[in-house]
Amino acid sequence: MFEYLFARHRNDYIRLALHHKTSPDRIWRLAHGHSAKNSKDREILHDLLDLGIIYRHNRSRKAEDYVMDNE
Repeated sequence: MFEYLFARHRNDYIRLALHHKTSPDRIWRLAHGHSAKNSKDREILHDLLDLGIIYRHNRSRKAEDYVMDNE
């Protein structure tokens, strides 16, 4: 449940959680491949992409096509 506490990008997850008014755990789950359920989740995925935490492959815009940067 608190996997983000040991993550390399922990501070980024916490900062994004405060910005999007959600939990750092939700940010961590999205960064590690969980599906985006709403527009807020898609915004979070775009922010993770902009930070270089995840990257998109195959030029797809679907949320399930986001993958985690190597940790």
